[in-house]
Amino acid sequence: MALSQSNHDSKIFVSATPYNVYKDDQSLESPFITFKFNIKMSYVLDKPDKSVPSYISKHDSWHEFEHPVDELTRGFICSLFVDAKIPFALKNLHWKKHDFDKESIPLVSTDCVVSSILVVCSDMINAARESGRKKLFLLVMIKKQVVVPRDEYLAMLKAKEGQEVLCNVEDMIRLQARGWNFQRSDWEDMANVVRRAGLGDSIKKKRFGFSSRTCYERTDKTRFKSTRR
Repeated sequence: MALSQSNHDSKIFVSATPYNVYKDDQSLESPFITFKFNIKMSYVLDKPDKSVPSYISKHDSWHEFEHPVDELTRGFICSLFVDAKIPFALKNLHWKKHDFDKESIPLVSTDCVVSSILVVCSDMINAARESGRKKLFLLVMIKKQVVVPRDEYLAMLKAKEGQEVLCNVEDMIRLQARGWNFQRSDWEDMANVVRRAGLGDSIKKKRFGFSSRTCYERTDKTRFKSTRR
């Protein structure tokens, strides 16, 4: 699923939303804020097509950071973008008030993103002071979308589906080696999936390689038992 992203248009959408759905903690001496970062990257078609999945996920990770509200600074917000280990450059940024909003505002730099997040934090902190809440949560979404033409998108989709099939076959072989008894219908269903994906040769190589390792491990264990006798 390798793709040269530099040859394709892309946008990064950022949003920061108060997420105080968790239980408050009044035992805290002073208020704390937890930043929940969700970083995503996906490929999308250059033109909508309901006959195929709307996106192909490339990256999806969560990162959590906690900090005293009274010590919240611009520098700390900036450090979060480093500590979150974002796997792509923050270019062509767009700000959304809410993650699900269709409209977005183009931003010049990460400094603009930090400023926008600080505004949301300030509003949330002021509201918490009025309500007396001490445990605050902010959900920060960073989503990169890379736009690709249909032919490349379909090729990527096929490669992704093929990889998933290979993983499923490997899991079945591994479980069978551990003593699981699959029904004949299970293997027939998997064979049909393999044929549709056009992965016959890949499956044969994977199964032969795995079977060889399994036989070696069993032989090695038998030799060990014989030696102990």
